[in-house]
Amino acid sequence: MLQQKNFFLPSYACILCQGAQSESRDHLFFRCPFSLTCWRYICPQFVPHMNVHQNIQALKEHLMVPFHMEITTLVCWSIWKVRDDYIFKNIRPSLYRCNQIFKDELNLVFHRARRKKYSQFANWIANFR
Repeated sequence: MLQQKNFFLPSYACILCQGAQSESRDHLFFRCPFSLTCWRYICPQFVPHMNVHQNIQALKEHLMVPFHMEITTLVCWSIWKVRDDYIFKNIRPSLYRCNQIFKDELNLVFHRARRKKYSQFANWIANFR
């Protein structure tokens, strides 16, 4: 998107896969080898599709929980944070770091969960760790 708006950057390549691909939303969050590793840790059956909507639908079907959007959003946020930490703080990307960010954020969301989702959310978190 930045390239289309004539915003100059030294490179538009994905830093998480050593510049093998141009960094787009679909690539960064669903097709990058680093991102796929993160997704498969959360949802081992996940296979990326052609667009974001299909990927979210596939995750919904595989996760089979009413709070699938919270999980999807937090994984994307974790990938983004790992990417930014590499760019701005020179912290090397790792699955461990991505999972730690995910778990920390998930605990914050859990404390704000609606009571009707509470027990299912608590069980999912307990089984995830």
